[in-house]
Amino acid sequence: MESPPANQEPAKLVAAVRRINDRWIVRGQLKSHANDYLLQLERLDPERLAKSCQLALELVRNRVPGEDPKPLFYAGLFALATRDVVNEHLGEHLFTRAICLLLHGDPEPPVYLDLPEATRCLANSVILKIQATIDRLFEKPAAWPA
Repeated sequence: MESPPANQEPAKLVAAVRRINDRWIVRGQLKSHANDYLLQLERLDPERLAKSCQLALELVRNRVPGEDPKPLFYAGLFALATRDVVNEHLGEHLFTRAICLLLHGDPEPPVYLDLPEATRCLANSVILKIQATIDRLFEKPAAWPA
């Protein structure tokens, strides 16, 4: 699925993220929780919405051939979320929640330690890709995760 270039206007980035989220089959209520998060950002923080969508799309666009795009997409979408938002929307999504908490600098939160070793390795890889992409794309305001 082709997504718009990272320099597209925010409305196109958001539309692409919604299209991808609506098409993919995911575990539990992740699709619904992602939609709720997008709506919340639309109302409260349009700048973070645009950057979150840009980050998710950029991570998927630059993945290694054959790499599953879903962990990158959803972790990227929530990577700029506050801890409260992470806990609100990702309470039942342990993998994505663990990545986002680690991005906040939480030292190995219990949710991370509960993941199998192979899953922790994947989480670490996703974290490195998110951090590198954030550093490349954005100047981070102090309120966003480091």
